[in-house]
Amino acid sequence: MAPDLATRAELVKLARALHTSPDRVAFAASLGPAGIRRLRERVVTALYDEHRAAFQRVAAISRVLPTPLNVRIALRAFSPLLAARVAGEMAPERAAELANRMPIEYLAQACVHLDPRRAVPVVARIRPDRAVAVVLALVAREEFITLGRLLEAATARIVEDVTNRVSDEAVLWIGCYAESDEHLTRVFTALPAERVRGVVHTALTGPAELRLAGLAMIGRLTDDRFRNRVADHAAEADDDVLTRMLTTAVEVGGLTELATAVDAMSEPARRRVLELPVLAEHETLRRHLLGR
Repeated sequence: MAPDLATRAELVKLARALHTSPDRVAFAASLGPAGIRRLRERVVTALYDEHRAAFQRVAAISRVLPTPLNVRIALRAFSPLLAARVAGEMAPERAAELANRMPIEYLAQACVHLDPRRAVPVVARIRPDRAVAVVLALVAREEFITLGRLLEAATARIVEDVTNRVSDEAVLWIGCYAESDEHLTRVFTALPAERVRGVVHTALTGPAELRLAGLAMIGRLTDDRFRNRVADHAAEADDDVLTRMLTTAVEVGGLTELATAVDAMSEPARRRVLELPVLAEHETLRRHLLGR
């Protein structure tokens, strides 16, 4: 049986932390999303604490040097990975002060390697215009796991500036890998109503993986009224599109999230979905959506 969508997302993030592929960590699926996340947090602790003392010494030296000199040294002598590890041992204000003077592409590469336990306080202190530029660079690199981790640091201004300039697909993938349901909900509820409708349409009409990302998003929303609105937007699609969504949930995984979405729909929307001919053809669908 395929793992549910939340488990799949956590397996992808665990694989990223271990620098391997999701199929190499598939054995952890039995732990469930919460268990995989705890395992990932222990992995992060072990990996980032291994040489922490050395990076702390470099960070201590940087405190006595002027900011322009620190920036020149970092750009000449440190890879983005090493710079990120040192930044993780600095006070967030100091790390952000240096980041505000560094090239955007260098910062984008460094963000990928920031200690997840210390990344948000640093990113939250970077100038908004530069934060937006870094986010756009990360989107161009399809670093959606990194962006999902940094979602907590996104202010309303950053959300508005970024979402006005990125595709619906990027919005969906960032949401898919968000670390917190509350932060995911905060960002999505800040989107204009028509953009929300557009994101839902893109999810429904996209490839199977994008449809699953959309289902996962609905399942994670913590604002019930907003979830109801998103679910009703989904029910506006034509029968063929809805049928593809339902069969994808059966074939690839996502029945739990599908049931959540259908339950969130208004009565007319729910009735329309439950009357689709595909339910008569799939016992699994009937069992999950109708309870029989």
